[in-house]
Amino acid sequence: MKKFSSLMLIALLFAACQSKNATSSDSAKADTTKYPYTIKKANNWEINTDSKNLVIATTLIKTFENLDTVNMSKVLADSVWFVLDGYKFKGTKPQFLKQIQEEFGKMSSFKIQMQDMESVVNKDKSEEWVSLWYNQISTTKDGKSDTINLFNDIKLKNGKVEGLSEYVQHPMKK
Repeated sequence: MKKFSSLMLIALLFAACQSKNATSSDSAKADTTKYPYTIKKANNWEINTDSKNLVIATTLIKTFENLDTVNMSKVLADSVWFVLDGYKFKGTKPQFLKQIQEEFGKMSSFKIQMQDMESVVNKDKSEEWVSLWYNQISTTKDGKSDTINLFNDIKLKNGKVEGLSEYVQHPMKK
């Protein structure tokens, strides 16, 4: 009887450890929600588990923090676009670096406090983006300091930054 009980216990444990096949009721169902807006082309974004794009995007932000166009050049594509608070650029990497170097010439320092980051890719792998949330404390050469909250969407292709959209939130005045 003891042998039979041990065999039953082993059989039950073995059965409990087996993975169940997904049934049609367990599988993902189509979203039938009626939204007030429709999207012409759904990209079906998913989390990008490869950390490569996060490293590239945060390296770009670190080059801003360090006022470093030499290393910035290493992560930029040959053609880039940037849409920042009060600034819009579309052109070649050398043109952008020249303009940003002029802006860096006005700055004493940037301090970045990263809050969060996420890398996504659409299911057909044709678009890759990284989103960054951070606080930035900037100080101009004439001593003026400003703190802003930023959200960046950074578009990457072939391991290089193609573009950046930046959204700024200025803290409320007390």
